[in-house]
Amino acid sequence: MTPLLRGRHRPVPTTGTTGDAALATAVRTASADVRTRRLAVAVVAGGRTTYAGLGADDSTAFEIGSATKGLTGLLLADAVERGEVTLDDRLGDHLDLGDGAMADVRLGAVAAHAAGVPRLPVDPRFLARGTWATLRGRNPYAGIDGPALLAAAARTPVAADPRPEYSNLGAALVGQALAARAGVPYGALLRDRVTGPLGMTRTTVPDGSDGGLVPGTSRSGRRQEPWVMDGFAPAGAVRSTAGDLARLVAAMLDGSVPGAAALAPRSDLTPDDRVGLFWLTRTGPSGRVVWHNGMTGGFASFVGVDRDAGRAVAVLSDVADPVDEVGRRLLAGTSGP
Repeated sequence: MTPLLRGRHRPVPTTGTTGDAALATAVRTASADVRTRRLAVAVVAGGRTTYAGLGADDSTAFEIGSATKGLTGLLLADAVERGEVTLDDRLGDHLDLGDGAMADVRLGAVAAHAAGVPRLPVDPRFLARGTWATLRGRNPYAGIDGPALLAAAARTPVAADPRPEYSNLGAALVGQALAARAGVPYGALLRDRVTGPLGMTRTTVPDGSDGGLVPGTSRSGRRQEPWVMDGFAPAGAVRSTAGDLARLVAAMLDGSVPGAAALAPRSDLTPDDRVGLFWLTRTGPSGRVVWHNGMTGGFASFVGVDRDAGRAVAVLSDVADPVDEVGRRLLAGTSGP
């Protein structure tokens, strides 16, 4: 048996449940078509937070992947409020990107995925290494520190006639620009300005250890190496829990979240979604839903807030299979509490 096939077993949901029994039943129903082993869910409605889990609870840590971008958007809006940056600032005002096109890209345009920045650096070595790592169940972002990120970004062309394009590279650069402006690492900035004030004590940007992380697997069941990021941390490195994300979405609901201006849609991203500062907005059954999702090699996440309905959800899974529909069903109240 080859190394690529070793250890593959299709993920099967655990039979054990935690938290609210009615919500756990709703979660199992909503996730019937999703490959997962452990799920943790929080629903905020009517001023009350309810938790449920399948093999996990509200303190179980998961990688949240690109939902990290939403946190980076909050940091950007917060920095604007503090007068540290403006949305018209150039990336090159805060990062050493040489004299290429990337240096002239504006923070606000990048945060709206509208600056012509590609999804990843246009660097054959980077792409080859990332592809090979992914095939082996390894971390494709390993070893890419801040200087390596900037060097790759400086060599990457920017579209002359930008069209909306979702960009991991852009999110990483915005977050690193904010950290550079504040004079602290990205993880410390996030803790000081967003997760700390909200009491999200279990939310971290890891520096290398597993830190109690449950093992993640691919959709086919292959165990995946944790995705620890350095340069790309603002695009997808955060680990969190259902309990902590409940605090986040509750603050988004009542408007007390730091950098709340990031949630307001500014431009079109897809036919279905508009985008603010990394946060997406889609029209749902009861009104506009602000949301973001995420996926790493072994995890998936969804956070969504419907302020018109006064309802918010967070869904975390330890398998790389999208949980967006689980979150949307729970957000709409079509699968239970």
